[in-house]
Amino acid sequence: MAWVFMDLEMKPVDKQFRRQWDLCRQEVIEFGAVKLGEDLREVDSFRALVKPAYGEIPPRYARLTGITNDMVADAAGFETVLKDFAAWCEDAETVYAWSGSDLDQLRGEVRMKELSFPLDRLADKWADFQKIFTRAVGLKRELSLEQAVNIADISFEGHQHDALWDARNTAELYRIYRDEGRFNTVIGPLREAVNPKKQTSFTLADALGDALKGLNLPEA
Repeated sequence: MAWVFMDLEMKPVDKQFRRQWDLCRQEVIEFGAVKLGEDLREVDSFRALVKPAYGEIPPRYARLTGITNDMVADAAGFETVLKDFAAWCEDAETVYAWSGSDLDQLRGEVRMKELSFPLDRLADKWADFQKIFTRAVGLKRELSLEQAVNIADISFEGHQHDALWDARNTAELYRIYRDEGRFNTVIGPLREAVNPKKQTSFTLADALGDALKGLNLPEA
């Protein structure tokens, strides 16, 4: 039994490709994922850059992701990497992503690039861990990955907007989620602040102190 945690990095489709842009506004430039075994330790990882088909990576996205046009010049295309990723996920019970947008992106890009690759088998395993974790915390509006990591009182490992590191940090949140004692210890004060048993004059920031400074948390 295994669990996969994945993330995608994208760049916008150049608007000169109007028909494609109307179908899907972005295309994937990186897949990143980790696989956890039954003891929730990482047993394998998947990382692949993807050569975009519709325009180059704009400077802003290169700065954000660290992925340059030179880096993807000789990379495989989207269809090849998607097939490799799907095969890598074959033994996984569940494929988790932080939000449902990654699956939407895969579906949109398959449609835009007129691929025959069937996504159903992969989609049947898909789960939105952002929604699961946010509901477990007691909030109604989804947390960003950065907010969730901060609330869980752990340091973000690696670099944000790096698909593999984003996947690894999501996996670490899953470990906390699965450890009932640790989860209650770390998240308990937030749940009490969001849904107090009795009226309190303390604010959410009072309850969690420095952990929430500088974050714009969604409302309960």
